Amino acid sequence: MNTSAPSPNRRVLEHYYEECLNKGNLDAVYAKAVPDHISHGTVAEGFEGVEHLREWVRIQRASFPDLHVVVEDWIEEGDKVVQRFTARGSHTGADYHGIPASGRSFEIWGIVIDWFENGKIVESWFSMDGMELARQLGALG
Repeated sequence: MNTSAPSPNRRVLEHYYEECLNKGNLDAVYAKAVPDHISHGTVAEGFEGVEHLREWVRIQRASFPDLHVVVEDWIEEGDKVVQRFTARGSHTGADYHGIPASGRSFEIWGIVIDWFENGKIVESWFSMDGMELARQLGALG
């Protein structure tokens, strides 16, 4: 069992998950990512800019006000950190990409790879099963 202290990059991500995703402090993203951060997976072709990342989190929090994300596994190698996470919440807020709020709960897992430079997130690759999320929200019957 590894009992060493979390790396500085992991601590940045732990703060991001807790403050930004779990508590909804959208401004926390500015301290964690570079201004021209590139995000892959939140839109099909990737998107540049920390504002996009902030807006993506805003949409998640607006649709799922009780969103809670837990990182189940951390893998670190060099300047990259991989996280396997479980996200849970209820669709009690705004429409989510055209899916009206139903009050339904969801639990879905995903994986993120973050690349760091000088203590800030430069680029992220995000993967989660959107069809499974839509199914749990009742959009697929």
